Amino acid sequence: MRCIFCSSLMLLVAVSMLPGCSFNVSVNAESETDMGSHHVMVKPGSAMTSSSSATFGDDATYTFSCGKVTVKIENEALMVNELNYGMLEVGQTVEVDHGKVFVAGQERTGKPVEEPDQGEPVKQDVK
Repeated sequence: MRCIFCSSLMLLVAVSMLPGCSFNVSVNAESETDMGSHHVMVKPGSAMTSSSSATFGDDATYTFSCGKVTVKIENEALMVNELNYGMLEVGQTVEVDHGKVFVAGQERTGKPVEEPDQGEPVKQDVK
């Protein structure tokens, strides 16, 4: 009888704890960081984030990785996932929302980053 009472009590305690437990996954959560004078927000956010900064005199480079999104600000030039989104003014906010990029609330379109010329083209032998 004592064994049944103990088992019932344990079951009652376990069941009473269930309503207190919750698991919340927010699909539209966001990740935020400051990059120099710019506040950057990425939606959806990610638990996997990293950031770095480097300054050399007047040159400054900031990088923020959030899941599959990489935001880079190099001397006020904005790049997101290797696309150029133009120059930023001091203090402008940057928001990456499900692949769309907004600067100070205005949507911008990215352009592929141009490769610098490396001298003459490589000549190939034709046989």
